[in-house]
Amino acid sequence: MDTFDFIVIGGGMMGGPCARYLAEGGHSVALVAAPEPANRTTSAGPFGSHFDAARITRRVAADADWSLLSRRSIDRYRDIEARSGARIFHETGALMAGPTEGGMAAFTDRFLSIAGALPQPPDILDAAGVADRLGIALPNGSRASFETMQGGWMDPRAMRGAQIDLALKAGAQVFASPACDAQEGSIRLADGTALSAGHVVVATGPHAASDGLLPRVPLLKVWARTIAFARLSEAEGARLATMPSMIWVPDGWDHDLYMLPPVRYPDGHLYLKIGGQVDSARIHSSEDMAAWFHGDGEADVGLRLLAEMRRVLPGLQVEAEHTQPCAVVWSETGYPYIDRAGPNVTVLCGGNGAAAKCGDELGRLGAMVASGAGIGGEGYAQTFEAVWA
Repeated sequence: MDTFDFIVIGGGMMGGPCARYLAEGGHSVALVAAPEPANRTTSAGPFGSHFDAARITRRVAADADWSLLSRRSIDRYRDIEARSGARIFHETGALMAGPTEGGMAAFTDRFLSIAGALPQPPDILDAAGVADRLGIALPNGSRASFETMQGGWMDPRAMRGAQIDLALKAGAQVFASPACDAQEGSIRLADGTALSAGHVVVATGPHAASDGLLPRVPLLKVWARTIAFARLSEAEGARLATMPSMIWVPDGWDHDLYMLPPVRYPDGHLYLKIGGQVDSARIHSSEDMAAWFHGDGEADVGLRLLAEMRRVLPGLQVEAEHTQPCAVVWSETGYPYIDRAGPNVTVLCGGNGAAAKCGDELGRLGAMVASGAGIGGEGYAQTFEAVWA
């Protein structure tokens, strides 16, 4: 049995950087990072929503701690790119908008307040200003922050690969088989490999509350979400080439949506991606997860999302449309869980829909907690303590 200082279970947006930071700190590290399912519709998993080509990244948020998590991660993107050789960050700009009246006005007030306090604060625009500058038709009465720098989108697949590559360069060993059992520092993988360590970090995302790898069960809500894609011609993609990533509240809605600018996916086509739901079916088990990812999401949700896409992008020409499944993990606190689950176990999970863009900082904090360093002096208002079932 191979023995390490640390085993990190999960090679996603938090686990990969956690393993890298631990290895770069001089520790012996095993990273258990199962590969992306070769065929989503037939695989037994494990599944991860980070197996995708694009996620929004931005400094502005409706909460100061989430903004700080993002800013610190974004500040390190270029270093990760330079050291790994991967292209991760696409600085296309980021628009965040909301209404000034109604139930979502408080959301707008919060993110505008945080935007105004940022170093090099973004431009603040009304709906007419957004239309004139970007050709985007926000609802009347909207106010928006527009980040021309340090906003846009990042490639989560490329980030995952870069973090694992840098962890390997720092001396970590990577095991490409999922963990199926954890008992007091001893880990058994699905291929029969046995590992042991003085400390284990469980960073298994939507699986953390149901995979049995933690000595205590974290309180998490795992939502089955639908995302929609609009395939564009090369000409339409060129027309929208200067489009920023977007978060906005449609007229009369009680929650925000997000949309990515044209991104070229592995099939060679350009797509706009849109998502955003408040309520949907819950995922409670690995069986639920597999059933959800074996399908294509909910068609009616996709139709509503695509209708709003057309509403804010006048004249949009689409070649084809489709939907896909996604899973989003919400914690009880609304913040990540970065906490000891036992004397020799740390939980690192709870992305709350924002783990991709700020995963590097979350991984760094996870490495600190796992190695016994407190994070109370890191400048966050939250403690990131877990809530347990």
